[in-house]
Amino acid sequence: MTKPNKVAILDAGGQYVDLVKKAVQRIGIEAEVLPLNTSADEIEQNYGAIIVSGSPASSHEEQAPQPDPKIWESSLPLLGICYGMQSMVTFYGGKVEKNAIREDGRVTTVIDDTHPLYKGIKKNLTGLFTHGDFVKELPEGFKTIGSHSLSDGSTAYSSIAKENKLGVQFHPEVFDDTPEGYQLFKNFLLDIAGLVPDENFVHSLASSLIETKLENIKQAVGERHVIAFVSGGVDSSVAATLSAKVINKDKMHAFYIDSGLMREEDDEVVDALRQAGIPVEKIDAVELFEKGTTEIDGKTYGPLINVTDPEQKRKIIGKVFIDIQNDLIKNLNLTEAVLLQGTNAADRIESGHSKGDTNTMTIKTHHNQVKEVQQLKKGGLLLEPIDDLFKDEIRRLGKELGLPEELVQRQPFPGPGLAIRIIASEESRDVIEKNAIEDEIQSYAQTLISQPISSKLLPIKSIGVGGDERSHKSVVALQTNEMSGDLLATFGHEIPAHFRDDVNRVIVALGPNSINTLHVTRTLLTRDVREQLRHADKIVYEEMRSYNLLGKIDQFPVVLLPISCSEIGGRSIVLRPVKTSTFMTVQAMLPGTDYSEEFLSNVTNRILKEVDGITQVFLDVTNKPPATTEWE
Repeated sequence: MTKPNKVAILDAGGQYVDLVKKAVQRIGIEAEVLPLNTSADEIEQNYGAIIVSGSPASSHEEQAPQPDPKIWESSLPLLGICYGMQSMVTFYGGKVEKNAIREDGRVTTVIDDTHPLYKGIKKNLTGLFTHGDFVKELPEGFKTIGSHSLSDGSTAYSSIAKENKLGVQFHPEVFDDTPEGYQLFKNFLLDIAGLVPDENFVHSLASSLIETKLENIKQAVGERHVIAFVSGGVDSSVAATLSAKVINKDKMHAFYIDSGLMREEDDEVVDALRQAGIPVEKIDAVELFEKGTTEIDGKTYGPLINVTDPEQKRKIIGKVFIDIQNDLIKNLNLTEAVLLQGTNAADRIESGHSKGDTNTMTIKTHHNQVKEVQQLKKGGLLLEPIDDLFKDEIRRLGKELGLPEELVQRQPFPGPGLAIRIIASEESRDVIEKNAIEDEIQSYAQTLISQPISSKLLPIKSIGVGGDERSHKSVVALQTNEMSGDLLATFGHEIPAHFRDDVNRVIVALGPNSINTLHVTRTLLTRDVREQLRHADKIVYEEMRSYNLLGKIDQFPVVLLPISCSEIGGRSIVLRPVKTSTFMTVQAMLPGTDYSEEFLSNVTNRILKEVDGITQVFLDVTNKPPATTEWE
């Protein structure tokens, strides 16, 4: 009997399961994401290989989700990824335990390059690790085909094998951070599993994507009207362009909402959208957003202008968008209308909305995934035609649709806009309290550099991610004269790893003012504060254009902190240039490596000179994980 040329991906709840499917399909082999508990008999009848995904769960806990035990003894080749590897170890009688040190981010591990899984892969493999549980003892019959030492002296098993049952502790599906992940999947699927790329599948996957999307949109919308909120970003532009191809012009209503939270580019965005064939009407909704409120667990929060909690901000903004949609339906004399959103796969995954049956952990609620939006989805009134695609795929789709380059390559800007790039504080105060671990952080930071260095644990928190879970932890600020790219990368990786219970982000001071004396400045979403950040953001993009960096930096968030490094009443700016293709993970871009030191110096000097009240500029040197792209 011929083995089916198809892969079963068992979803244990990990945030990267869609990337596993994409990785398999890019090789030219069909893949399907199935519930973790799918029976082994069903899998053996319909699939030629098995992959078990990662998960936020711990395999050694009693309530941990488990697959059908028969899959481990099936003749089918099996690859366990992260939790999948740990679950395999647990089943066969090995030991998995939580460790004192987490691994979150790129780690170099030494692999057995003679093993078929690693054919053509260099011995020192760089991979994305996101875990706090470690394999402590291998089961009988398994051998180590990858490992490395942790800073506490223990050994981390990064890859194990027993015949055609293989496990990797890292994530080969995240190609941005595991550059040789594509080769690993090829080795497993083609050489070990014996599957064969289907050229027809490869061709049809590319050529039929637009056709499939158009048919899905037609079926989802029917004869109803569609309301689209477009920002000029590639996601909403592609979603709107696709929909406009199959929806009658008199039933397609596109709006650019001026929320007062966007950049100073409203007119350019509207013009570009109209030139792309999307008839856009601009709506002034600044006051609606400023006064917006929402109800969470029976309690009302708002107005937005006074809110400091990031989740509350996102939920209020999402609700106001829905309120505006309802008003538009009324003004257009419609009984109902479908809301079109440019939600992408990363938005959906981070908000905890899995494509499969397994609920994933919410890292942060995206404004287009709030409860009001989910209620529309349940009622069949939400259209999200590209929510299975990642940013690189959406850009390719935009080019295929003929969208202008300035829209396809436009820098991503979050829907909540400046609201989640302003770290708010309800009150002003001098920072005199000292956290218990500050001395430890200072001592550890000094071990990483021969030059003098200062470190401060800032009295603010940022959103992060590790082991498929959300974190809300402190930020470490550093100040030193040594600014090499390699050293900054070390700071960004090592400090969060060693202080994993307290820290998820590291920033480095670029300006002259000392970080040793800090003040917290009352900072809310008032117009003057928004204008302060908008001015700094404009300087960054002027300099990016001047240095021809717009197409080389995938995203460049500019963040306002309520922290002053000199006089009371000042604030600070954080620069966050990153590179990525999927936005599920990102790499911090560093001076001298990814862009010139002159560019960074010019941006810093201009902000300190031209933006009133800014006393310090920082560079965020943290990857994702452990820090998210945005701060909130």
